[in-house]
Amino acid sequence: MAVVLRSLSDFKRFLATPGATIQIVQNTFMDRQSLAGQEAYRAKGMYEPRTVQALSRKAAVFSVKGHPTTVWLYWDKGVRRWRFSGDTVAVPLDTSLGPPDEIVYRCRYAEGWEPAERKAARRGASSRRRPQDEAHEGVTPTP
Repeated sequence: MAVVLRSLSDFKRFLATPGATIQIVQNTFMDRQSLAGQEAYRAKGMYEPRTVQALSRKAAVFSVKGHPTTVWLYWDKGVRRWRFSGDTVAVPLDTSLGPPDEIVYRCRYAEGWEPAERKAARRGASSRRRPQDEAHEGVTPTP
């Protein structure tokens, strides 16, 4: 099932489902760092998939695959500048160190945790009829 996010509510709903995973696909702040800095960031597992451990009203706690650490993602009034597009969420960083930066996360379900596809119910003319209408069909009322 494809993840489609349009708002913070969709994002929170996604995070609340079992198997919800996010992964950094772009971090413009780290892209501007030296190769040694980027490698240290990778060694800490910061680009590895993150699985939700806990969810609160204003934050989510993630475990990082293959590392004994947790990462927090907070949302508050600054969420107005977050961008949601398909299965990605772009979160602006306020580092005050040069040009504006952002982290782009890809949202997906862990393997084996994908929810079943939901099929939209199609209703024809016959399914809109009430059962009591069918019971009295063909019977003429007495005057």
